[in-house]
Amino acid sequence: MQRIIRKTGRKPIQCKCKLCQQQCHTPCLGTPQDILKLIKAGYADRLSWTDWAAGIIMGVTDHVVGMVQATADGDWCTFFHDGLCELHDKGLKPTEGRLSHHSMRLDNWTPKKSISWNVAKEWEDEDNAPVLEEILDELKKHKEL
Repeated sequence: MQRIIRKTGRKPIQCKCKLCQQQCHTPCLGTPQDILKLIKAGYADRLSWTDWAAGIIMGVTDHVVGMVQATADGDWCTFFHDGLCELHDKGLKPTEGRLSHHSMRLDNWTPKKSISWNVAKEWEDEDNAPVLEEILDELKKHKEL
């Protein structure tokens, strides 16, 4: 997470305002390390394989990035209940959720410094290959991808 903090200039923050809650319509992205922690904490059944394509629209990449992330449950992230993220107090909130805040606006946002892009890049970083292998091994135990 420190690498993402350096690249984005964002620091962990907590806010429960309505604007921040609205971000929970889309599950926040987690690094491979975040996702492995969720699996080990017993949440494998609430995760799924996804192809992140927002980077193409943002103009930061020319391909989709494959990753495992939290699923949506209806109109909200599977972990969002009664206005709060159930992972927050457990120390398991994915990196994008820990760094995102309602102060982020189009006039102070750049694609290459976006939290989501910097989290997505972690899924392609060769240094994370052992963690990716462990994620896949763990998920195979729980369900088919």
